[in-house]
Parts: sequence; C-alpha cells; structure tokens
Amino acid sequence: MSLILWTFIILILVGFYTGIIFLIYRLVRKIFLKSGKLSKKLDIRINLSLLGLLILIILALFYLKDYRTPTKHTLEAISDVKLPSDFKVIKDEYHDMWQDYAIIYEIQFDTQGSKELIQSIKSSKFYNDKSFFRGAWEESDLILVDSIEAAWIKSPKGYLFSRPKERNMYHISFDTISNKLSYDECYD
Repeated sequence: MSLILWTFIILILVGFYTGIIFLIYRLVRKIFLKSGKLSKKLDIRINLSLLGLLILIILALFYLKDYRTPTKHTLEAISDVKLPSDFKVIKDEYHDMWQDYAIIYEIQFDTQGSKELIQSIKSSKFYNDKSFFRGAWEESDLILVDSIEAAWIKSPKGYLFSRPKERNMYHISFDTISNKLSYDECYD
C-alpha cells in the first residue's frame, strides 16, 4: 500500500482512540474535580489538548482525502503499457461527484518517448493489430484476454485504447503527431 494510504489509516486510528480517551475522560473528570485530584486549570488544559489533537487529525484527514493511486500507475496497469520515464504532465485532474468521479490525465512526450510508448503499445496484451478506428468503436475491436475485454487499436492520428469494466470506463488516446497522450477514467 502507498504511504499516503498508510498515513490515512494511522490518522483514523489515532483519531478514533483519541476520541475514546476524550469520552472516558469526560465521564470521570467530575469525580476527579470533586476529590481535588484535578484542578480547574488542568481540566481546561486537558480538554483543549484533546480537542486540539482531534481538530488537527480532522484537518490532516481533509488534506489527505485524495488518497487515490497515482494516475500513471493506474494507466499502466489498466492498459498493459509501460510509460517512458521522461514525460511532462500537462493535466492531472480528479473530479469528485459524490459516488461518481472522473480522472483526466494528459502527458506530453518527446520524440524518443513517443517511440518507446509505441513499442510498449504494440507489445501490450491488449493490442489488436487487426482493427483500425473508423470513427466509432465496434464490438469486434475489443479482445478478451484473461477475462478482461479491452483493446489498443490504430487510429488515423495514432492509437486508441478502450476498456469498459462494470461501471468504470477507461479511454486513452495517443496522438503520434503531437506526441500527446490523454487518459480519461470515469465511474458512473
């Protein structure tokens, strides 16, 4: 698992146990105040410390809420290609729409990176060299590999990839003229 996900899990656990300690403290504090073992000043400090810790944890969780896998790794896993090491990310956006979401990822390659990506596409298990994109995807374009239906196919401007997966849709277009790759993932 990624470091961000582990951090997220640890923060949730620390927040949970801090909340339990705070509730237990609130239950026994009256007893300690009456017996004189706890002063009002110390009571205020403890309350502020525990509440401050909870607020910090909530803020950290809000900051880390986008704990998704980096788009580069998802793109490589979904399409069975290896991206060249040298490229420029133009856009990496995540649009959250409650239970639905969309990811838009655009990257620019130099000439050498573009050649490496073409080789990777052609060696992908999803590459269908028998199909050519003619304006719309056809059922025969997709191939079934390891119970996954997907395909990389040649297009007039480069290569296209499509993979429907239940409610997820993955689309990739690689323009060999501009050396630009666009990745779109949506869940509806």
